[in-house]
Amino acid sequence: MPNIPYFILDLAYGAAIGAALGLTGSGGSILAVPALVYLVGLDVHTAIGTSLAVVGGIAAGGFVEQRDNVQWKAGLLLGAFGIAGGIPGSLLSAYVSGRILLLLFSAIMIAASIAMLRSRGGDAPQGRTAPLRIVAVAGAGIGFLTGFLGVGGGFLIVPTLALAFGYPMRTAIATSLLVIAFNSFVGLATRFATASIDWSVVGAFLAGGIAGSTAASMLVHGLDQRRLRRIFAVFILLAGLFTAASATGLIPIRVK
Repeated sequence: MPNIPYFILDLAYGAAIGAALGLTGSGGSILAVPALVYLVGLDVHTAIGTSLAVVGGIAAGGFVEQRDNVQWKAGLLLGAFGIAGGIPGSLLSAYVSGRILLLLFSAIMIAASIAMLRSRGGDAPQGRTAPLRIVAVAGAGIGFLTGFLGVGGGFLIVPTLALAFGYPMRTAIATSLLVIAFNSFVGLATRFATASIDWSVVGAFLAGGIAGSTAASMLVHGLDQRRLRRIFAVFILLAGLFTAASATGLIPIRVK
């Protein structure tokens, strides 16, 4: 099969990832790693490195589009503390098998989705500041997961910003994109010398992803925020269940 159909498919996958990031401030890495493993056919470790480049680039583009809604103090604090977790996470990931990484990936997605579904809060007033120790622990934890699993961490950043800081979803989404870009580039830089990254896939995914993110960000203001929160949580839950089923062999998909 010629390369052009593969390139078109990669553009489409990237557009879906970008749309997820633009609408929810998350979901990009949740889509990226499974798409790179199951659809593109990369091994898990290459998919993680490639995912960091793809998600970081798309998030940076989405952040620029939604910069007026960004809460800089919260975003920079989470990003700064994320460095403390991101570097060891990236270094440790190389020593863990792909199947174990996918199982951990799915468990975190399921836990995050349940937490969001159980939350009954709507848009809280802006400006509530979480204690610094909570920000430090959350930032370091998210940074570790970004480096370890190749995820942007938006499925944890958005709940942290919405619940701990009391930001409305629009603000949490925009700020999440800033933190995702920051954490992804730190993780990528840490593993750059040792990680195997498919740069041709990165280019195609980025081209489609930035277009998808730009289009989706235009829709955010017209969406009901409670419904958006629920859609976000259900999406993560389904992706987590699928990943767990494939990693354990319940769905017979071969993982490299």
